[in-house]
Amino acid sequence: MHHSHDVMSVDFSLWHIILFGFTMSFGHCIGMCSGIVVAYSSAKLQGASRFRQISAHILYALGRISSYAILGLIAGSIGYALTPTDNAKGIFFAFLGAILIAIGVSIFFAPRFLAIIESSALVRSAWYKRFFAAMIASKNMASFYAIGILNGLIPCGMVYAAIAMALNAPNAVSAAGAMALFGVATVPSLFAIGLFAGTLLNFRFRGIITKISAIFVCIMGAMTLYRAASILAS
Repeated sequence: MHHSHDVMSVDFSLWHIILFGFTMSFGHCIGMCSGIVVAYSSAKLQGASRFRQISAHILYALGRISSYAILGLIAGSIGYALTPTDNAKGIFFAFLGAILIAIGVSIFFAPRFLAIIESSALVRSAWYKRFFAAMIASKNMASFYAIGILNGLIPCGMVYAAIAMALNAPNAVSAAGAMALFGVATVPSLFAIGLFAGTLLNFRFRGIITKISAIFVCIMGAMTLYRAASILAS
């Protein structure tokens, strides 16, 4: 019985994570990642054939998805190492729920606080900048995949929220799969930037979508807390 409940809950959270990735990407992602898409497009895809342009965007997207899947796998492995018993699992889910609500509230009311979490030493580190510059300069198609991987590793409150959602999955591999689906769900918005950059970058529209995402994260946090309570109560 316990097993079927787990399957049901992961099924539930898979749809949540896909929906979250899709809506959030039109708000927060466009702000965070469009600069990178514009950078590699203007540096490497000016005058390129339509086939090369589309291939480049797909490789970049696959790179980001790979990063998210790896982050999901690592977080999932740590999560399952920390939850050998039902009690530990209950406490873990309570912690996750609290984190989700904190992220949701900060996206809604204090985006500056989120910006502090996101301005990481990684992106400012010399090796990251050097590698990124080398990939922007490279003529090799594989460089688009590498740029995607680098982009996926940039600290992002929304990615943290997605990881916390993915940890509702029954095991580390499922968490990795959930994060890969999250990555896939963010692809349409970044493709759309290339097609109609002007309209989508409308700041007010992005603000509204980002607030909807914040409410979504809070609901997911409340559900995770409810799950924690029911585990601890039983």
